Amino acid sequence: MNTCTTKKECEICPLLVGQTAADENVILQTERWVAVLDRNQCYLGKSFITLRQHKKTLSELDEADWAELHQVIRQIERAVKEAFGADVCNWECLMNNAIKAGRPTHVHWHLYPRYLGGATFAGEDFPDPKWPRHLEDAVHIVSDETFREIMQALRSQLTRD
Repeated sequence: MNTCTTKKECEICPLLVGQTAADENVILQTERWVAVLDRNQCYLGKSFITLRQHKKTLSELDEADWAELHQVIRQIERAVKEAFGADVCNWECLMNNAIKAGRPTHVHWHLYPRYLGGATFAGEDFPDPKWPRHLEDAVHIVSDETFREIMQALRSQLTRD
């Protein structure tokens, strides 16, 4: 369903080509949306939720896009809260990096689970020192093993439905 036909190549569309639920970073996949776990786990469970079809702005989304996104958000928020104990889930849809790079925007969301007092998972600490203030840029690249454990925890929560 990828329809990126812009002259200056979208950075997101090529990532969606051939992506399947079996890919190591895919948390959830629907007809219109795909959710992937970010390698940077500065906030435990940090993920991207991307529209499969190339649409540049939120105003281009149709009712079916919004309805399916609503279901994806509900499923992922529940999974993150149950798997890791997130207190709240912050969502962002900025698309600033594409604009800064002179490329077309592509609707996607960033999920930042937030934790009062931070979180611990698989023996690793995930501090959230600015809670409950705004997000800050941080980097926390986890090992491949921890990444797989985070994926498994989320996937097992999502298959409970």
